[in-house]
Amino acid sequence: MALPLTRSERLLKAAAPVMEQALRMRFVTEITAGTISDADYADYLEIEAAFVETATRLHGLAVWGAPDRTALERNARAVHTLTTTQADYFREARAAWPVPARPDAARRAEVLSRYALDVAREGGYPAVMTILFAAESLYLTWCTRAHERGAVPDGAMSAWVALHADQAFRDGVRALAAEVDALPDDIPQERLTRWFTGMLEAEIAFHDAVFG
Repeated sequence: MALPLTRSERLLKAAAPVMEQALRMRFVTEITAGTISDADYADYLEIEAAFVETATRLHGLAVWGAPDRTALERNARAVHTLTTTQADYFREARAAWPVPARPDAARRAEVLSRYALDVAREGGYPAVMTILFAAESLYLTWCTRAHERGAVPDGAMSAWVALHADQAFRDGVRALAAEVDALPDDIPQERLTRWFTGMLEAEIAFHDAVFG
């Protein structure tokens, strides 16, 4: 007899159509094929750097609301990674990129930070774990595919993709799944699904904004 699905597995199953839509978005297709323009990737560097600041705030909120020491340490490590490894990547990549971002790039992509912060205020720690699980599951999936089978150009793009396909990132997604699985039973699965799919939809709008 098959074991019942965990909460995180049920989320992935319920959101599969939206996840597939996200995996087909233009940004993912062009990065994987190595066809994205310098100007468009410059805009991506600008808008993703801004969202990394939002992700840092989300993990900081999760440190405050962590139900146990393990969760506290996981989220503290995430804050450290975002403010060191990832911040360093954006600083170096933007300085070396051949063209600057267009002036309105960050404004065009505010939808993701706005959605994530609104949901975090609504649902606290459970909401933060759910939306980060959505975002990181998306990135792990498409970056793993691009890293293994794509034609991602060497340099800043391949480094970014590889960062989201390595074992450390995979372990982070697994940890987020475990946190979702451990959420209290009195939080309806339907609410988690709404947060999860909403984050994927915001991710699609965010990445589409790269292209103006």
